[in-house]
Amino acid sequence: QLHRAVPGVPALRGSAERIPLPDASADVVLVAQAWHWVDPARAVPEVARVLKPGGRLGLVWNTRDERLGWVKDLGRIIGHEDHALEHKVCLPEPFATVERAQFEWTSYLTPQALIDLVASRSYCITSPAEVRTRTLDRVRDLLKTHPALANTTGLALPYVTVGIRATLS
Repeated sequence: QLHRAVPGVPALRGSAERIPLPDASADVVLVAQAWHWVDPARAVPEVARVLKPGGRLGLVWNTRDERLGWVKDLGRIIGHEDHALEHKVCLPEPFATVERAQFEWTSYLTPQALIDLVASRSYCITSPAEVRTRTLDRVRDLLKTHPALANTTGLALPYVTVGIRATLS
């Protein structure tokens, strides 16, 4: 996909546990929306291997801000966000100076874009067809019946982005 979108940019197949780069060759390793899927016992030493001394590991999660009524209702349909993920992250030696930051922002979507967003998520894609259909139908029903969403052509979906930055010792 990267080659098609940006011809000439190198793309390498790898994982956090097996990064296809030489030792001490990267200033930064960034993992977005995926650290909870890696094996930290293997990924931490592998990331440390490819980072230059003083290099940084960045971890990012975007989570829906479910404090608003309709977003909380959406969470009841598709599953609530795990806001504790970033607090479960422990980055041992050789990482030091672990910093955490949180940012609130809003994505503006059409009702169809919200349905498409839900349909694109792994929990929906991997569900059996009847579960996926029922979930998307419930999202459509929410869009039609919730007072904040009914008859709207656009909606504001609030997010909280959590970032963790760790510096290699």
